[in-house]
Amino acid sequence: MNCFQQSSSKDIRCLEFFSGIGGLHYAFILSETGGKVLASFDINLVANSVYKHNFGKDPITKAIDSLTVEDIEKYKANCWLMSPPCQPYTRGGKSLDEKDQRAKGLLHLIDILPKLSDSPNYIFLENVLNFEKSKCREKLINQLCLTNYEITECLLTPLQFGIPNDRLRYYLMARKRTNTCELNDVILPDEYLKNVEINKTWPLPIMLKKDYHQEQNHLESSEEDVFNIPSLSTYLEELNEEEIKNYFVPEKYILKSYNFKFDIVLPTDHKCSCFTKSYGSHHIYSSGSLIQTKNLEFTNYNFENPSSLLNLKLRFFTPEEVARLHTFPLKFQSSITQGRMVQRSCNNLLKSNYNGPYLDFPENISIIQKYRLLGNSLNCFVVSELLRYILFL
Repeated sequence: MNCFQQSSSKDIRCLEFFSGIGGLHYAFILSETGGKVLASFDINLVANSVYKHNFGKDPITKAIDSLTVEDIEKYKANCWLMSPPCQPYTRGGKSLDEKDQRAKGLLHLIDILPKLSDSPNYIFLENVLNFEKSKCREKLINQLCLTNYEITECLLTPLQFGIPNDRLRYYLMARKRTNTCELNDVILPDEYLKNVEINKTWPLPIMLKKDYHQEQNHLESSEEDVFNIPSLSTYLEELNEEEIKNYFVPEKYILKSYNFKFDIVLPTDHKCSCFTKSYGSHHIYSSGSLIQTKNLEFTNYNFENPSSLLNLKLRFFTPEEVARLHTFPLKFQSSITQGRMVQRSCNNLLKSNYNGPYLDFPENISIIQKYRLLGNSLNCFVVSELLRYILFL
């Protein structure tokens, strides 16, 4: 017996909550599932201006925690895509969790779910590491179990998809069961929370089963494919002498960073660290990797003597390079030729029949604003794969 609500491949109708610059929207397009994003919701006016610039429509600025059942039901959506604020759960924050005002929107959606006359068939949520330990996640799991959803949870990084960016994130995919499911198929919240194992590998274990492969015929997944990660150089722009000056790390930022072991990478490296919304500012410690552009043979860094790092001519990744590593579709991308999974990602973005919008920033958006918006966003390719092979299975 098929226990899941089914929609045709062209009938996925999404609401995008906490939309930002549209990472979830791009991921949905790249998943090639079929369907459309009916409306997006966000109160960040700068992010909304970028969203409108690329998608041609304004996100709804009504606070999510004030949405009514009628506000949501009028769209007749069967899918929710969510990327709620991460600050309540980040290691560097106050860890207020459900008591943080920025969690109100998510908590409201959790509360409103059983009040809908027809709850969505599909729910997707992305957030930071530690969300899996939060009270908000516990409340969400409780509600999903009680409203008859099957749940898949993951902690995954783009490195597992062949992309040289270590951005570990929590993902939840939930599919609504039909009312005809056998009683013993339904899992109670306490039982789920006690026994669940959050997936930390890709492909997921179920995807490696023979019958799954035969049915889906999707991943060309061998260990070599998944871990053949190209060098960072394939993601870098070719900057002339004038352009590169805009991205050199100011000497004063380096000199004041005594004994801070910030992440320095070479163009030949195959991994860079996660970019946060503080990237590009004076917070050069733990906000993202810095590229060494001179004396590339020198890697014995002395962080107790910051002045010794000045001749390395460290620079920030440009916003476009960050967007590439987050696999946003861009009009002008470097040729990435290594790694089958990365090739596939770029083919998705650049193939001739791609009919979605490309990420472009309005002229009035500053470099720092671009970094903040990208740091608050997600990896489009990773999400598209999860939508394609887990949520919309």
